[in-house]
Amino acid sequence: AKLAQFSEEGVLLLMADSTNADKPGWTPSESVIDAAFDRVFQQADGRILVATFASLISRIQQVVNAAHRHGRKIAFAGTSMKNNTEMARKLGILKIPEGTLVDLGSTKNMSSKKVVIMLTGSQGEPSAVLTRMAQGRHNQLEVEKDDTIVLSSHPIPGNEEMVYRNINYLFQLGANVIYDPIEKVHVSGHARRDEMFLLLNIVNPKYFLPVHGELRHLTEHA
Repeated sequence: AKLAQFSEEGVLLLMADSTNADKPGWTPSESVIDAAFDRVFQQADGRILVATFASLISRIQQVVNAAHRHGRKIAFAGTSMKNNTEMARKLGILKIPEGTLVDLGSTKNMSSKKVVIMLTGSQGEPSAVLTRMAQGRHNQLEVEKDDTIVLSSHPIPGNEEMVYRNINYLFQLGANVIYDPIEKVHVSGHARRDEMFLLLNIVNPKYFLPVHGELRHLTEHA
Protein backbone atom coordinates (compact mmCIF):
# COMPACT_ATOMS: atom_id res chain seq x y z
CA ALA A 1 0.00 0.00 0.00
CA LYS A 2 2.87 2.37 0.80
CA LEU A 3 4.50 1.67 -2.56
CA ALA A 4 1.21 2.34 -4.34
CA GLN A 5 0.96 5.62 -2.42
CA PHE A 6 4.39 6.63 -3.75
CA SER A 7 3.16 5.80 -7.25
CA GLU A 8 0.18 8.15 -6.86
CA GLU A 9 2.53 10.93 -5.81
CA GLY A 10 4.75 10.22 -8.82
CA VAL A 11 8.06 8.34 -8.72
CA LEU A 12 10.91 9.86 -10.73
CA LEU A 13 13.41 7.01 -10.20
CA LEU A 14 13.22 3.44 -8.88
CA MET A 15 16.51 1.73 -8.01
CA ALA A 16 15.92 -1.97 -7.34
CA ASP A 17 17.97 -5.03 -6.39
CA SER A 18 18.82 -7.26 -9.37
CA THR A 19 20.48 -10.27 -7.70
CA ASN A 20 17.78 -12.86 -8.60
CA ALA A 21 16.79 -11.33 -11.95
CA ASP A 22 17.59 -14.62 -13.72
CA LYS A 23 15.32 -16.67 -11.44
CA PRO A 24 11.61 -17.01 -12.32
CA GLY A 25 8.75 -16.89 -9.83
CA TRP A 26 8.70 -15.70 -6.23
CA THR A 27 11.23 -16.12 -3.42
CA PRO A 28 9.75 -18.47 -0.77
CA SER A 29 8.89 -17.28 2.73
CA GLU A 30 11.42 -17.55 5.58
CA SER A 31 8.82 -19.69 7.40
CA VAL A 32 9.74 -22.78 5.31
CA ILE A 33 13.09 -22.88 7.11
CA ASP A 34 11.63 -23.74 10.53
CA ALA A 35 10.44 -27.17 9.39
CA ALA A 36 13.81 -27.85 7.74
CA PHE A 37 15.67 -26.93 10.95
CA ASP A 38 13.39 -29.25 12.93
CA ARG A 39 14.24 -32.16 10.60
CA VAL A 40 17.98 -31.43 10.88
CA PHE A 41 17.83 -31.15 14.68
CA GLN A 42 15.87 -34.40 15.03
CA GLN A 43 18.36 -36.36 12.92
CA ALA A 44 21.64 -34.92 14.27
CA ASP A 45 23.70 -37.38 16.33
CA GLY A 46 26.18 -34.82 17.70
CA ARG A 47 26.87 -31.10 17.66
CA ILE A 48 25.00 -28.86 15.25
CA LEU A 49 27.01 -25.99 13.74
CA VAL A 50 25.09 -23.41 11.72
CA ALA A 51 26.88 -20.93 9.46
CA THR A 52 25.03 -17.89 8.17
CA PHE A 53 25.47 -14.15 7.67
CA ALA A 54 26.24 -12.46 11.00
CA SER A 55 23.87 -9.65 9.99
CA LEU A 56 20.90 -12.00 9.43
CA ILE A 57 19.40 -11.64 12.91
CA SER A 58 16.05 -13.19 11.95
CA ARG A 59 17.82 -16.41 10.85
CA ILE A 60 19.85 -16.44 14.08
CA GLN A 61 16.54 -16.16 15.96
CA GLN A 62 15.18 -19.16 14.04
CA VAL A 63 18.20 -21.24 15.07
CA VAL A 64 17.87 -20.09 18.70
CA ASN A 65 14.21 -21.13 18.65
CA ALA A 66 15.07 -24.54 17.17
CA ALA A 67 17.79 -25.09 19.78
CA HIS A 68 15.32 -24.26 22.55
CA ARG A 69 12.63 -26.55 21.08
CA HIS A 70 15.06 -29.47 20.93
CA GLY A 71 16.64 -28.96 24.36
CA ARG A 72 20.02 -27.74 23.13
CA LYS A 73 22.26 -24.89 24.32
CA ILE A 74 23.59 -22.33 21.85
CA ALA A 75 26.96 -20.59 21.61
CA PHE A 76 28.28 -18.04 19.11
CA ALA A 77 31.68 -18.12 17.37
CA GLY A 78 33.29 -15.43 15.26
CA THR A 79 33.82 -11.77 16.11
CA SER A 80 31.08 -10.36 13.88
CA MET A 81 28.61 -13.06 14.99
CA LYS A 82 29.25 -12.36 18.67
CA ASN A 83 29.18 -8.57 18.25
CA ASN A 84 25.99 -8.56 16.18
CA THR A 85 24.09 -10.93 18.48
CA GLU A 86 25.15 -9.01 21.58
CA MET A 87 23.96 -5.73 20.03
CA ALA A 88 20.72 -7.32 18.82
CA ARG A 89 20.00 -8.65 22.32
CA LYS A 90 20.60 -5.22 23.86
CA LEU A 91 18.19 -3.68 21.34
CA GLY A 92 15.58 -6.35 22.08
CA ILE A 93 15.62 -7.61 18.47
CA LEU A 94 17.12 -11.03 19.33
CA LYS A 95 15.43 -12.94 22.15
CA ILE A 96 17.24 -15.92 23.71
CA PRO A 97 15.37 -17.90 26.39
CA GLU A 98 16.92 -17.94 29.87
CA GLY A 99 19.56 -20.66 30.23
CA THR A 100 19.85 -21.35 26.48
CA LEU A 101 22.93 -19.21 25.75
CA VAL A 102 26.32 -20.56 26.83
CA ASP A 103 29.95 -19.55 26.34
CA LEU A 104 31.77 -21.23 23.46
CA GLY A 105 34.45 -22.62 25.79
CA SER A 106 31.90 -24.40 27.98
CA THR A 107 30.57 -26.47 25.06
CA LYS A 108 33.66 -28.68 25.27
CA ASN A 109 32.42 -30.07 28.60
CA MET A 110 28.85 -30.66 27.39
CA SER A 111 27.26 -33.64 25.66
CA SER A 112 27.60 -33.06 21.92
CA LYS A 113 23.87 -33.80 21.54
CA LYS A 114 23.11 -30.71 23.63
CA VAL A 115 25.21 -28.22 21.64
CA VAL A 116 24.44 -25.77 18.83
CA ILE A 117 27.15 -23.37 17.64
CA MET A 118 26.38 -20.48 15.30
CA LEU A 119 29.37 -19.25 13.36
CA THR A 120 30.64 -17.17 10.48
CA GLY A 121 32.01 -18.48 7.19
CA SER A 122 28.99 -19.37 5.08
CA GLN A 123 30.64 -17.65 2.08
CA GLY A 124 34.03 -19.36 2.42
CA GLU A 125 35.74 -16.23 3.75
CA PRO A 126 39.40 -17.16 4.49
CA SER A 127 39.49 -15.70 8.02
CA ALA A 128 36.01 -16.86 9.10
CA VAL A 129 35.42 -19.59 11.69
CA LEU A 130 34.02 -22.28 9.39
CA THR A 131 36.82 -21.91 6.85
CA ARG A 132 39.47 -22.17 9.56
CA MET A 133 37.72 -25.26 10.96
CA ALA A 134 37.53 -26.83 7.50
CA GLN A 135 41.26 -26.26 7.07
CA GLY A 136 42.15 -27.37 10.61
CA ARG A 137 43.50 -24.01 11.76
CA HIS A 138 40.97 -22.75 14.32
CA ASN A 139 42.39 -22.44 17.83
CA GLN A 140 39.18 -23.41 19.68
CA LEU A 141 37.09 -25.56 17.36
CA GLU A 142 37.81 -28.76 15.44
CA VAL A 143 35.46 -30.71 13.20
CA GLU A 144 34.22 -33.84 14.99
CA LYS A 145 33.05 -36.95 13.18
CA ASP A 146 29.43 -36.75 14.35
CA ASP A 147 29.07 -33.02 13.65
CA THR A 148 26.16 -31.79 11.55
CA ILE A 149 27.20 -28.58 9.80
CA VAL A 150 24.46 -26.46 8.26
CA LEU A 151 25.17 -23.76 5.67
CA SER A 152 22.13 -21.53 6.02
CA SER A 153 22.96 -19.39 3.01
CA HIS A 154 23.43 -19.49 -0.74
CA PRO A 155 26.84 -18.72 -2.26
CA ILE A 156 27.00 -15.08 -3.29
CA PRO A 157 27.69 -15.02 -7.07
CA GLY A 158 31.47 -15.34 -7.45
CA ASN A 159 31.97 -17.17 -4.11
CA GLU A 160 30.88 -20.61 -5.33
CA GLU A 161 34.38 -22.09 -5.60
CA MET A 162 35.36 -21.12 -2.03
CA VAL A 163 32.05 -22.33 -0.56
CA TYR A 164 32.10 -25.74 -2.25
CA ARG A 165 35.78 -26.23 -1.46
CA ASN A 166 34.94 -25.80 2.23
CA ILE A 167 32.03 -28.24 1.95
CA ASN A 168 34.37 -30.84 0.46
CA TYR A 169 36.92 -30.29 3.25
CA LEU A 170 34.18 -30.69 5.89
CA PHE A 171 32.95 -33.95 4.35
CA GLN A 172 36.56 -35.15 4.22
CA LEU A 173 36.86 -34.52 7.98
CA GLY A 174 33.81 -36.71 8.63
CA ALA A 175 31.10 -34.10 9.15
CA ASN A 176 27.57 -34.34 7.78
CA VAL A 177 27.10 -31.14 5.77
CA ILE A 178 23.60 -29.83 5.10
CA TYR A 179 23.06 -27.13 2.51
CA ASP A 180 20.43 -26.11 -0.02
CA PRO A 181 19.32 -28.06 -2.12
CA ILE A 182 19.91 -31.05 0.23
CA GLU A 183 17.56 -29.43 2.75
CA LYS A 184 15.60 -26.15 2.69
CA VAL A 185 17.85 -24.45 5.26
CA HIS A 186 17.97 -21.12 3.40
CA VAL A 187 15.78 -18.92 1.28
CA SER A 188 17.15 -15.97 -0.60
CA GLY A 189 16.78 -12.47 0.76
CA HIS A 190 16.42 -11.22 -2.83
CA ALA A 191 13.27 -10.90 -4.92
CA ARG A 192 12.78 -13.03 -8.05
CA ARG A 193 11.48 -12.01 -11.47
CA ASP A 194 7.73 -12.05 -10.74
CA GLU A 195 8.27 -9.90 -7.65
CA MET A 196 10.44 -7.49 -9.62
CA PHE A 197 7.70 -7.24 -12.25
CA LEU A 198 5.10 -6.55 -9.54
CA LEU A 199 7.30 -3.87 -7.94
CA LEU A 200 7.75 -2.06 -11.26
CA ASN A 201 4.00 -2.14 -11.90
CA ILE A 202 3.09 -0.90 -8.44
CA VAL A 203 5.67 1.90 -8.31
CA ASN A 204 5.38 2.83 -12.02
CA PRO A 205 8.53 5.00 -12.07
CA LYS A 206 9.48 7.40 -14.86
CA TYR A 207 13.04 6.04 -14.77
CA PHE A 208 14.39 2.67 -13.60
CA LEU A 209 17.96 1.86 -12.55
CA PRO A 210 18.87 -1.79 -11.81
CA VAL A 211 21.30 -2.06 -8.88
CA HIS A 212 23.02 -4.74 -6.75
CA GLY A 213 24.21 -7.83 -8.58
CA GLU A 214 26.63 -8.75 -11.33
CA LEU A 215 26.34 -7.21 -14.80
CA ARG A 216 24.39 -10.27 -16.01
CA HIS A 217 21.78 -9.67 -13.27
CA LEU A 218 21.56 -5.93 -14.01
CA THR A 219 21.09 -6.69 -17.70
CA GLU A 220 18.34 -9.25 -17.04
CA HIS A 221 16.58 -6.85 -14.70
CA ALA A 222 16.70 -4.07 -17.28
